Amino acid sequence: MKTTTLLLIILFLSTFKMSAQVFYKGADLSYVNQLEDCGAVYYDEGISTDPFEIMANHGANLIRVRLWHNPMAHSEFPTNYSSFEDAVITITRAKNEGMHVLLDFHYSDSWADPGKQTIPAAWASLVDDTPALETKMYDYTYKVLTDLDAMGLMPEMVQVGNESNGQMLSAEGVNIKTVNWERQSALLKAGIAGVRAAGNVSSIQPQIVLHIANPAHGDDWFGNAISNGVTDFDIMGFSLYPEWHGGNVGQAGNTIEYLKEKYNKEVLLVEVGLPFTLDYNDTAPNMLSAMPSGYEVSATGQRDWLIDITTEVYNRGGMGVVYWEPAWVSTGCETEWGTGSHWENGAFFDFNNSLLLDGGVQFLEQKYVPDAIDNVTFRVDMSAETGVTEAFITGDFTGTSDWEIVPMIAQGNGIFTYTTTLVEGTTGGYFFLKGNNWTDRETVPSACALMWESDRQYTITSGENIFSYAWQDCTPQLNSEITFQVDMTGTSATEAFITGDFTGETSWEILPMEHQGNNIYTYTTTLEIGTTGAFYFLKGNNWTDRETVPTACALMWGVDRQYTVGSTNNTIELIWESCTSTSSARVTDNSLETEISAQVSLFPNPSKALVKVKGIAQSNYQLYNLQGVTVLEGILNSGNSSINIEQLPKGMYVLHLTNKDAQTSNVIRLIKE
Repeated sequence: MKTTTLLLIILFLSTFKMSAQVFYKGADLSYVNQLEDCGAVYYDEGISTDPFEIMANHGANLIRVRLWHNPMAHSEFPTNYSSFEDAVITITRAKNEGMHVLLDFHYSDSWADPGKQTIPAAWASLVDDTPALETKMYDYTYKVLTDLDAMGLMPEMVQVGNESNGQMLSAEGVNIKTVNWERQSALLKAGIAGVRAAGNVSSIQPQIVLHIANPAHGDDWFGNAISNGVTDFDIMGFSLYPEWHGGNVGQAGNTIEYLKEKYNKEVLLVEVGLPFTLDYNDTAPNMLSAMPSGYEVSATGQRDWLIDITTEVYNRGGMGVVYWEPAWVSTGCETEWGTGSHWENGAFFDFNNSLLLDGGVQFLEQKYVPDAIDNVTFRVDMSAETGVTEAFITGDFTGTSDWEIVPMIAQGNGIFTYTTTLVEGTTGGYFFLKGNNWTDRETVPSACALMWESDRQYTITSGENIFSYAWQDCTPQLNSEITFQVDMTGTSATEAFITGDFTGETSWEILPMEHQGNNIYTYTTTLEIGTTGAFYFLKGNNWTDRETVPTACALMWGVDRQYTVGSTNNTIELIWESCTSTSSARVTDNSLETEISAQVSLFPNPSKALVKVKGIAQSNYQLYNLQGVTVLEGILNSGNSSINIEQLPKGMYVLHLTNKDAQTSNVIRLIKE
C-alpha cells in the first residue's frame, strides 16, 4: 500500500522548490523604558505608537539591549535602568514584536567604553585576582542567560564586553589604554565560556560578539585576542561613528572585507550614529555635531549615509548594522551629565517625538539582500555505483555556521535530490557523499572542482536552479524524459494528438500520440529539468480539433494545460477535457484497481479558503505542496468535511486520502487561488 501511495503522489510532484545568514538591520532601544517613565510618547504618522512596534514595522529585525551589573552601585548616578530587571522588560518587548535580541554585557555598573572599563563595585576587591574574576565572569554570564532562558527570553546574540579597546574590569580612574593581554584574554574566555555553557542547556545557542570602537583598530585588537587564545567567538563587533571614527563608506567597507577574510569571523556594526540637525531641544549638551564629508546635516543626510554604509556592509560580507540610539528623545529627566537628552539631534524622531519618515528610519526599510531563490535543487545520479542505497550532500548552505552532512531524497533508479533556498547571486561550494561520514565524499574531477580545487561550485541565478551530475562526474545531467498521456474514453476519437511549446522548433506543431490500447494515448519526449510550459490535446490533426481545457486546470493563459519537468517520474496522465488524472481516479484494494472517482469530490476547486470533501468515509488526509512537503494533515469524518487552506500560498497541491482501515486511497489535485 505504501508503494502505491508514493507512486500516486509522485505523479503530481515536481522537484522544484535562507539557509543563508540573516542580515540584520537593528536599533539599540536601551533607553526607551526610562524615557517612557519620564513621559516620552512616540508618534508614527501622528499616531501614538510603541517604539518597538515602530522599529519592527519599518523593518528592524534586531534590538540591542544594554546590561549593567548593578547600576544602583554606580555612586555618581545610581539608577534602576539597564539592570537585569530592566533588560528583561526590553527583551520581552523586542521579542513580542518578532525581533531578535543582542544582549550587551558591559561588565560594569555603568558605561564601559574605550575610556573607562570600571570593574563592578561588587568585584572591586578582586581587581588584581584574575582567576577569581574569571569565575565571576563565568558565573554571572551563565546565570543571567540561564535566568533569561527560563523566562523564554534567551537572546540570539550576546556581546561579551562593550567597546573593550582598553583593559576590562579595571579599577576606577586608572589608565586602561595599555592592555595586559594575558589578563584580558582570560576574562574574555571566561565570559565566552559562560555564554556557551548557557547555550548548551537552551534551545537557542547565542552567537558571541566581541566589540571594540572603530574598525580601524580591529586588526590590532582581534589579532592580539586571537593570538592569546580568544578564538571561540562568532562575530567581530564595531562602533562606527563618522564624527569620531571617520565616515568614508568605501574605507569602512575595505576594512570590513579585510577583517572578515583574515580572521574568518562575521562582522557586525553594533553601533552607528549621526545627527539630523545641530539644534538642541533641551539644556543637555549634545554629543553629535558633524556629518561625514559629502552628506548634509538633515534628516535625508542622516538617511543617505545610513543606507550607504549598510549597503556597503552587505556588499562586503558583513552581517548587519545597528543604530544607537534612535529613540533617545528629550524629556525632563536627569542624566549623569545634564537634563534631557544628549542625542535628541541624532534620534529618528523630531523634537515633537514624531518619526521623521524621510530620515534615518528609512535605512531599516531598505531591501539589502537579494531575493531568495526557493527552487534550488542539487541532484546526483548514483545508478552506476554498486551497492549504494543512499546519498548525502554538504556545502556552505547545509549548516548554520559549519558545513553539515544532510541526506538527499531518493527519487528512484539511483537518483537522489536535495532542494533548498539560497540567495540570488550567491556562489559557493558543495559535494556529494555516499554515506553519512566525511570519508564517504566523492572525488570531484579537477575540471569541475572549481572551489578550493576539491569541491563543486554553484552560482544562483534568477529562475530555476538545478545542479545535476553523476557521482564523481563533471557532465551536467539537465534533461529528463516526460510522458503525456490522455484517456479518450467517452469520445468518438480513434486517434489523439498533442501540441505545446515543445512540439516545434520555432512554433507549436500538432504531433500524433501513440495508442496504448483501451483509448489511452501517449507522447514521450525529453525536456530540460525545471522547465514549465503549456500544452493541450487534440482529437484530430487540425487546430479546430483541440480540447476545451476546464478553467480549474487551464493554468497557462486561461486556456491551456501546464507542465513542469522534474528530474524523475515525469508522467502526466489526464482525461480528455478534464482536470482529473487517470491515476487519481483509481484506488488500490488488495492489489486490485477499482474506479472510485465518482465517489469523492472537492468543492470548490479551485478554492481560496474552505474546501469541502464529499463522498468519503472516515479518512486520514495529507495535503502536499509540489515539493512533496506535507503542509496540512488531519482526519475527515464520514459524509461532508472541510479543509481550511486559507493560509496557504497560491498554487497547486495534492490531497491524499486514506480510509480508516488503509485499504483504499485516493489522490486528488487541489488548486489554491
